[in-house]
Amino acid sequence: MADDEEKMIICPLCGHNFTKGESQQSCESCPLNKNNCGLIRCPNCGYEFPEIDDQSLMDRIKRIFNKNSDEDEKGGK
Repeated sequence: MADDEEKMIICPLCGHNFTKGESQQSCESCPLNKNNCGLIRCPNCGYEFPEIDDQSLMDRIKRIFNKNSDEDEKGGK
């Protein structure tokens, strides 16, 4: 297995930890599997989401909301 397949991924919907290799196994029956659709499928709940290298989608959303709440505390909108 390559290092990329061993990297742990957290599903933003159910929080399940899995590897990219496990995701690829759950995509074997998908007709888009041959074209590499660019989505990752959670083997636990089946939720599909785009692969983001550095940050999870939830981390990005939290950062946006934290930035907005910091502006509110400082008197911004």
